[in-house]
Amino acid sequence: MKKGMKRLVLPSLNTKHLFRMTDSTGILQHAKFSVPNYKEGYTTDDNARALIVALRLFEKTGDKAYLDLVYRYMAFLYNSYTDNGYFRNFMNYSKVFIDEKGTEDCFARSLIALSYVYSSDVLDSSIKELSYVMLKRSLRNVLELKYPISMAYAIIALSMLHDIKEFSNEAKIYLEALSEKLLNLYKKHSDENWKWFSNKLTYANAILPYALFRAFAVTEKERYLKVAKESLDFLTTILFENGILRVIGNRGWYEKGKERSYFDEQPIDACDCVLAYTEAYKITEDKEYKEKALKAFRWFLGENVHKQPLYDEKTGGCRDGIEEDGINQNQGAESTICYLLARLYIEDLIKSEEKNKEVV
Repeated sequence: MKKGMKRLVLPSLNTKHLFRMTDSTGILQHAKFSVPNYKEGYTTDDNARALIVALRLFEKTGDKAYLDLVYRYMAFLYNSYTDNGYFRNFMNYSKVFIDEKGTEDCFARSLIALSYVYSSDVLDSSIKELSYVMLKRSLRNVLELKYPISMAYAIIALSMLHDIKEFSNEAKIYLEALSEKLLNLYKKHSDENWKWFSNKLTYANAILPYALFRAFAVTEKERYLKVAKESLDFLTTILFENGILRVIGNRGWYEKGKERSYFDEQPIDACDCVLAYTEAYKITEDKEYKEKALKAFRWFLGENVHKQPLYDEKTGGCRDGIEEDGINQNQGAESTICYLLARLYIEDLIKSEEKNKEVV
């Protein structure tokens, strides 16, 4: 730890808001302050992410309450699943889907959730069998993905399936095909001063280098590692100002050659930074990446432009973002799930570091 940087004290694990936001159907999309907002209904996007968090919590604690959540979110995914291997996304509170096909991000995030389920060592074979059936049909669609961030999500799913014999062959083929697509986009758009996969930085940016670090871990192809590092280092120069994380704002994003948008900052971006820097540190052992992972997590706790926490220790929820005039006080599903996922990753990082010190 660098001189002058105080030791990170993790808040206690509080999942009250996760349970509060979840009813018999799944996790609700939005909240008004800390109260679930039924008017906005549900999304498959959020239920897929919630499935990942609930499963990780069950693996960590063995608490059957989290297993109940795993089944509930899995049931939502199955309900959203279509015969051609895609997923509908938006469901109103009357339990009716209002779209025929969800976004590419929804599709790829659902693949990650299903991959977590199928690769888990703590789940019953029956729920894993359902994930197998859904994955078998859905994986055929991954090469149809057109958006870089969606491709990155799919690569993460495929990196999990690569070592599983039932999927290893197709997972390897698809993972390398999508990784090459990302590299081609990088080659097309990057130059000496702009090392990125498109001419615009938008949301969830860090997920792109994160995916290529995962691709390198699977294939050991140095070109994946090279672009993963270059793109993450480029992103770092933009996202950290005066020692704090300032993610790209969703009011205009950041187009090459133009002014970047600073507001509104979203928890999904801070979470993906935690994931990317943690993975980069694991692979390269460069301590600078570890420090950036910790700084990205501190964004949730108050080390941000407004010096106010987004995480609410009383409710267990996470506020929805940083706006120009303050903090958005609503505690929606995406924000809370992103906080919990980031916290789980940081806890694993800290424990891994402590274990390594004990070994030494």
